[in-house]
Amino acid sequence: MKSIQTTPLDISRHLQSRRLEQEVENRTAYTIDTAELNIYETQHIAEKVELTFSSPVLASMIRGKKVMHLPGTPSFDFLPGESVIVPGQETMRIDFPEAQTLNPTQCLALAIDPGKVKQVTDLLNDRAPLIDNSNGWQFGQANFFLTNDGPIHQLIARLIYIFTENNKAKEVFANLVLQELVVRLMQTQARTLLLSTETNVANVNRLAHIAQYINKNLGRNLPIKELADEACMSEPNFYRTFRQTFGMTPVDFINQQRIALASKLLRTTNRYLADISIDCGFNNLTYFMKLFRREMGLSPAQYRKQVL
Repeated sequence: MKSIQTTPLDISRHLQSRRLEQEVENRTAYTIDTAELNIYETQHIAEKVELTFSSPVLASMIRGKKVMHLPGTPSFDFLPGESVIVPGQETMRIDFPEAQTLNPTQCLALAIDPGKVKQVTDLLNDRAPLIDNSNGWQFGQANFFLTNDGPIHQLIARLIYIFTENNKAKEVFANLVLQELVVRLMQTQARTLLLSTETNVANVNRLAHIAQYINKNLGRNLPIKELADEACMSEPNFYRTFRQTFGMTPVDFINQQRIALASKLLRTTNRYLADISIDCGFNNLTYFMKLFRREMGLSPAQYRKQVL
């Protein structure tokens, strides 16, 4: 469980130069050869506004609230700090329940050229292929909702800066950031699938099995060798494959899952911090409190007080 990114995306330079011509989904587009950054601003309540792109698109909320209606997906509230990947040619239907002139709803949509996506996925499939997965790395094949973590938030913010900057090297800068963003989004999607308890993926994928194994044994020491043996892999191969797929080391993943468990216990019980620390696999209370603050932005005591 990662803390939600609360720092708003900065579109101040866009606001200085854009022209408002429509009060419902006013669009300003910034274009390079491989991508198009669209910033939308809505100043009036509206329902079922339709939006379709020919290329895969990453939509991210900047300000306000939307209600998203996507084919084959239950409707959901779409808030700042959240993103959704939508395939090309798929129509989004959007409600704006809170949009006002003095408090407009703002969102960005980053459409990425399929050729650029293929370049990145081919590179990953060649250099870091997924194990126990015949489909390989994919981007934009299905709807995928996510809460932006720190790196993804920073990459989106960087792209906004590059697209709205008047720099002759814009294409070069943007393509470098686009490549990293696509990779991190695919890692997030792969990690989410492997952690899903709604599918039987753990029965056919070794890393999904390891993720479940870790979550069942968070209260004790989990050496890399034990995890590698459980996955029937050598230690170096397991470590490399895990990091390539999950976008983090096994140790970082274990700590992330332990903090998620600690967060749940803080929300749902009145147990002492020392007991929670031990049950989550931390033998050192000071280290637990330091790691919790780093991950969640609050101390365990502050977090408990806030949620209660």
